[in-house]
Amino acid sequence: MNTQKGHQMSGLTIAGMALAVTGILVVIWGMNLYPVHLLSPDFMTFATGGLFLVAMGLCMVTGLPAIVQIVGIWLAAVATMLYIYSLPDTDLMIKLIGFVPVLGLALWLSLKFWR
Repeated sequence: MNTQKGHQMSGLTIAGMALAVTGILVVIWGMNLYPVHLLSPDFMTFATGGLFLVAMGLCMVTGLPAIVQIVGIWLAAVATMLYIYSLPDTDLMIKLIGFVPVLGLALWLSLKFWR
């Protein structure tokens, strides 16, 4: 029987940390495959996916300050908008329309975590 008292991590925190580390590794993998260029769809595919995983992981870790989770959400949102903007052969209006749900979701999630 374990009688020690101390800080124990929950399963959700461990899963969140694993997702965040996986996201960082995805970004690093993309940096090794393609030159780092924020307007390159090839690189931005990895950067967006990786930052999305990091943001999800940060939101799952209990005990983190809300500002850390919100920064993760907005990094993923900005990466998503850069990815949308980097898509070739897409009209600017279509790209701008794609920004609206990304901004709305990021704002909504930010307000949820700020409380």
